[in-house]
Amino acid sequence: LSVPEQTRLARKGDQMERVALERTYGKTVWEALLANPRITHPEIARIARKGTLPRPLLERIVDTTGWLSSAQIRRALLSNRKLTRDMVSKVLRATPRNELKLMPKQRAYPPLVRELAEKLLGI
Repeated sequence: LSVPEQTRLARKGDQMERVALERTYGKTVWEALLANPRITHPEIARIARKGTLPRPLLERIVDTTGWLSSAQIRRALLSNRKLTRDMVSKVLRATPRNELKLMPKQRAYPPLVRELAEKLLGI
């Protein structure tokens, strides 16, 4: 597929087409996939987990309140080491307190995430 065809399909395709595009073309279609109104939370989480995701796309995910309401997406974002301190803070502020209490002890998260979670909890 040409780049315009990839973009068109990523913006309007169904879930099977989006998954196939992401697996085949990767980073060339991420922006268009995130613009698809039918994208699912598991798809967003899979993209958010990518260490090669450009910062503007990370910011777009973090700035979308509806996406931050998903625990799956929050966990994926927090496991991405490219998140800036401000982005981590924003995600942690959207995290329910019961989840936040577990974070300082979980080694799956980067040190910055654990540190900021402790500060938010007042530990």
